[in-house]
Amino acid sequence: MHARPTLAALLAPAFLIALLTALLPGSARAGEQRWYVLEMQDQRAGWLAENRSATDGTITSESRTNLTIRRGDTTITLDITSTFSETPENSPRSMTATTNFGGSESTDEYIWNDEEIAWTSTQSGRSSTQTLSPPEGRWLTPAAAADYLAARLKAKADTITTRTLDPLNGLDPVTTTRSDFKTVTIEVLGRSVEAIRCTAVSSLQPDSPGTEYLDEKGRLLRSEMQIGGITLTILAADEQLAHADLDPPELMRAVFVTPDRPIDDPYRRSRATFTVSATGGTLPDLPTTGTQHAERLDASSVRITRDLTTPPAADTAAPQPTTAPSAMLTADDPRVAELTQTALTAAPDDPRDRAERLRRFVHRHIRTKDLSVGFASAAETARTREGDCTEHAVLLAAMCRADGIPARVVSGLIYADRFAGGKDIFGYHMWTQAYISAGPNSDPRWTDLDATLPDSLPMTATHIALGLPDLEGDNRVNALVQLAPLMGRLAITVESVE
Repeated sequence: MHARPTLAALLAPAFLIALLTALLPGSARAGEQRWYVLEMQDQRAGWLAENRSATDGTITSESRTNLTIRRGDTTITLDITSTFSETPENSPRSMTATTNFGGSESTDEYIWNDEEIAWTSTQSGRSSTQTLSPPEGRWLTPAAAADYLAARLKAKADTITTRTLDPLNGLDPVTTTRSDFKTVTIEVLGRSVEAIRCTAVSSLQPDSPGTEYLDEKGRLLRSEMQIGGITLTILAADEQLAHADLDPPELMRAVFVTPDRPIDDPYRRSRATFTVSATGGTLPDLPTTGTQHAERLDASSVRITRDLTTPPAADTAAPQPTTAPSAMLTADDPRVAELTQTALTAAPDDPRDRAERLRRFVHRHIRTKDLSVGFASAAETARTREGDCTEHAVLLAAMCRADGIPARVVSGLIYADRFAGGKDIFGYHMWTQAYISAGPNSDPRWTDLDATLPDSLPMTATHIALGLPDLEGDNRVNALVQLAPLMGRLAITVESVE
């Protein structure tokens, strides 16, 4: 048997946006437009334009990013537009982020109303509005942050820290600390210019410091960051250069993990033990969850044991069980509820049976299984019936919740004998967990369910859970970004398979 799980697209929109947010300059001044070229792996991948205007008592900061990459043989474009409006006194009024990925568009709009913020999320023409609390602590609007950076540079500060909101990151402020300032000469648009080089650390990627080159007013000339095995660069340009033709980089195969030896007949294995190691630096704790047990070996390695023949392990990992809907896990969406009811027609009350019926239903419901879709919500996937493993995982989790079964998603790796030009590799993947009992007299535990797999194969012993994305709030950007530091720097040793 050669099952073909639909592996996760390496660079789903949430992942890409989070990486770009860590790099985006936000340095245009009023009445100014700035253009940049985006590079990944030293290959041109797109452009960025930003401008700031001050009219009718409102300062508006706007940026647009257009990024084209290849995932395997599929070429896709991510288009992002964000705006932030504030008063001349730097009080926030509104911010909006719109992303279009593979034809799937979503918009998040935040409007400040006294002590509350109205958040409207729109996907595939369907909108929902919630009232949220303002961010805790002090933070700066984009215009105020740019002015503060310029003033501190002029004052020759040793360290400059800004905490600001970015529409792409929702209501979670992004803290950036700049230090190690040094005056250097670099080339910009074919001429040598004086620049201030510094180390920049973003709270989005605290373990991946970047290098920035700024002018004396704090405007970005160049930035470089390496996250995992991916190098991201932003270069100041003019409009013509920014829009020049490009050959998009392929960024999925680059982070496949090739184990020390192939696994024969991987989809029939019921137990496997692996050593997962970081090839540089430390390896974060990996979760003990579902049928996975994680044992710390040293700072850079963890032993993973997957055993499908035993009940799920006790799981202390957050988030806690919930059936509440969220922006991604739209359990309250009418179409999701309708599909759930259809899938469970004449189903018994046993949650194990109901969860498995939902898994099989989602596998059949998503007809177009490819890499051209972004990180779509359950509501969108229920209607379009297309996507890769992220869409399978999100829709199944939402349908479980719609039936009253707590569910969440898991991000990690899965072994594939062949996928997207790779052979005998581990690729990045996402699946679902339902909080159900193994039997009538047992406590509920997190149980793995993979809707990308066929009816005859509910789970494999070659899934390796790396993290538990938080899809509960308004911020979808950080759902996959926890994997970023691991990409390109993992090694897997196959200890045993049974």
